[in-house]
Amino acid sequence: MCRAKWYTIAMSTIQGIVFDFGGVISQAQDAAFFPAVNALTGWTRTQVLDGWKAHRRKLDADLLDAQGLYRQIAADLGQTLPRETLDALATLDYDSWSIPNPETLAWARELKAAGLRVGILTNMPSNFIPWFDRCAKDFRALADAEVVSGLERIVKPNPEIYALMARRMALPPAALFFLDDTQANVDAARACGWHAERFLSIPQAKAALEALA
Repeated sequence: MCRAKWYTIAMSTIQGIVFDFGGVISQAQDAAFFPAVNALTGWTRTQVLDGWKAHRRKLDADLLDAQGLYRQIAADLGQTLPRETLDALATLDYDSWSIPNPETLAWARELKAAGLRVGILTNMPSNFIPWFDRCAKDFRALADAEVVSGLERIVKPNPEIYALMARRMALPPAALFFLDDTQANVDAARACGWHAERFLSIPQAKAALEALA
């Protein structure tokens, strides 16, 4: 197995790479999601995003299910939605985050072959796990450790979730490199002593890791 020179150099600093799920292991959210929500509810993209800002951390901490999230958003807008609409919104939401990113999986396999540990640190509710497994089954099989917020009731960017992930990776924070598509989660990882970058693409992530050498 050929090992790229920069992997060998990076391993003097980094011994584990930790990936977020949504927008990293999976592709960015399906652009068809917001038009589909509008067709069901009449809500604008801004109204949905405002609702997420108010309530989505409760979903990720397993304090709400997806139906409960959209029930709460509707209530904030003075509406009551039937169960079938809430179910449809929940399915749309979960499906929209479940498109695999094959480039990320391929890179993770390269990293493992080079001798680095691989982990998954993700905010998601426990009832999303069937979607998680369908989308990322091969990645989960590859991973040395994972932390799912809904199972732990701890949500990024809480420092406790990074400490838990480091323990499961069996590595110190300074030996870990984290990729997340949300800047607040990246900033929190850095504050906990990790190396971290906001994920934009695999070439950008590779360049960021190489830069550590």
